[in-house]
Amino acid sequence: MRTMNKLIYTLFLCLCILISKSQISESRKHFVFNKQATINFENITPDFAPVMLVKEMPKPASEKMVQYNYPETKEQSKISQSNSILPSLALGYSAMGNPWGGSTPNDNDIAISDSGYVMSVVNTNIYIKNINTGVTSPIKSLAAFTSPVNSKHQESDPKVLYDPKSDRFIFMCFTGFVDTTSKLIFGFSQTNNPNGAWNLYTLPGNPLLNNLWSDYPMLALTEKELFLSINLLRNDSSWQTGFVETIIWQMKKDSGYAGLPLGTYVHHNIKYAGKAIRNLCPAKGGSKLYKPNMYFISNRNFASMNDTVFLVNVTDTLGSPTNTVTVKAMVSSQPYYFPPSGRQPNVAGTAISTQSLACNDSRTLGAFFENNTIQYVHNTRNPANNQVTAYYGIVTNPQNVSPVATGYIIANDTMDFGYPNISYAGAGLGDNTSVISFNHSSPKVYAGCSAIRADAIGNFSPILRIKNGLKTIDLLSSNLERWGDYSGSQRRYNNQGEVWLSGYYSYQYSASYKYVHAAWIAQIGLAANNLVSLKETAKDETSLLLFPNPAQDIFSVDFTIAKPEYMTFELYDAQGKLVVVLMRDWIKINQNTFQFSLKDVNAGAYFLKITGNNNTNITKKIIKQ
Repeated sequence: MRTMNKLIYTLFLCLCILISKSQISESRKHFVFNKQATINFENITPDFAPVMLVKEMPKPASEKMVQYNYPETKEQSKISQSNSILPSLALGYSAMGNPWGGSTPNDNDIAISDSGYVMSVVNTNIYIKNINTGVTSPIKSLAAFTSPVNSKHQESDPKVLYDPKSDRFIFMCFTGFVDTTSKLIFGFSQTNNPNGAWNLYTLPGNPLLNNLWSDYPMLALTEKELFLSINLLRNDSSWQTGFVETIIWQMKKDSGYAGLPLGTYVHHNIKYAGKAIRNLCPAKGGSKLYKPNMYFISNRNFASMNDTVFLVNVTDTLGSPTNTVTVKAMVSSQPYYFPPSGRQPNVAGTAISTQSLACNDSRTLGAFFENNTIQYVHNTRNPANNQVTAYYGIVTNPQNVSPVATGYIIANDTMDFGYPNISYAGAGLGDNTSVISFNHSSPKVYAGCSAIRADAIGNFSPILRIKNGLKTIDLLSSNLERWGDYSGSQRRYNNQGEVWLSGYYSYQYSASYKYVHAAWIAQIGLAANNLVSLKETAKDETSLLLFPNPAQDIFSVDFTIAKPEYMTFELYDAQGKLVVVLMRDWIKINQNTFQFSLKDVNAGAYFLKITGNNNTNITKKIIKQ
């Protein structure tokens, strides 16, 4: 028996060495893009804020959850031991940020500058606050901000970054849901004030000219470059089964700030053992930006249970002869599990609701690099109670031939935790302290957000409950609501121990929309003395956050189509003169709600005309009081 155990152990070590072996696996394509437009954020007007709410949750594919046979190295239901012994986190500023704008999910992200500007984005709008003066800028829609270049297509999946080296902001979103309309939009701020001028660029969503479109972006910076990972999908397929590959865009960020031609590489054909690696999460700089490499973390996100962690490394800068992509696979000490949906109360708050919160899969959602260590997070099932919670992973010595991957499942009792993100909060060399933020919900607690402190060796603080929501989310026609697809987190680079986050908050937007969600913005510190005090204006900011006034300015129309249709939404005045083309895009099947704002037009009668290439022809009369 002892000889047999020794043999099994030896075979396991050989498997670990084999799976950790580095592979060079990629192809590369070069592009240069000119600046397309300049827009000044504070001068944007009018803002019609058009948005399409698809009222049916994307159908899960039959291949959604997979039981992999390789590697089978972990027993079922293993949970690494962890301890709640770290000091509690401190909560500073905490308030609602971006309001609901007629779409789901939030897809919220956040950035904060050294000089105190907070920029928060969700799927429909942009929120900017100066924490030194307490002034919140009037909220603008993604449609208005990208109007010079968006071709009237629907914007999705916004991302925002602060660059502490250049003291600038970067914005990104995409438009289009088929290859012919798929486009990536980038904005680079010209100064450190996000209220000012931005340089806008567009990149193709089908860069390989193979009839695919781009979805689910993830951004990070090195000292000199900007990296974007994004998935390429087939037309007319679900996001699960339509996946073809994840590509990496690498570009010179300083050219964007200056409005110069933007040199880029597209790294594609990134595979391990002949299969495309899906959802590459970049590891942002922890205490600062690093150079020249960028690491990415991935896993087998549809596995029912697995322990494989992929490490992708883009080596060196754009144009360097040593610029390439390497791939390693590791076995983590802690398996991860396909996440169930989150639970929430019913409308009365007394029993389990029929409306659950979708968790999608176990893809890596946030990561950073510091002290030669990568820390990352994603959704997982907790095998101890079969509820969704956060997985916390660590990769040490990523440059080595065989990096070491360890992991922990964050304990949850009665609560469900989903869509975590992570930022470095430590003091530098030898200090691996991080702040993990996540959404929370339960059968008795409305959807909100929380945070916890971690140290990369299995110790945690008590969970900080930042904000509970006020309502059950109930927007879609099915019983599965949107809870993600991601949340935002960033370290305040010039103030050690301070992290800002954008989480989930359920509330009532209006009498017509009682069960919706917003972004909740919070300032977290390792201790109260880590938090920079904020100045608040005495003025009530509620009027600024009503984007626009839902009782007076919002008009919406419901319609159903049997197959995808390219549709145009136009607003005419009472004399039949075209006021504005609100949207032109491919619209998904079944139930949809189109919504826009009338706050920037004069009182009177207007007509909304909806036409489509499948002979749809709808006209609605609107009275603006």
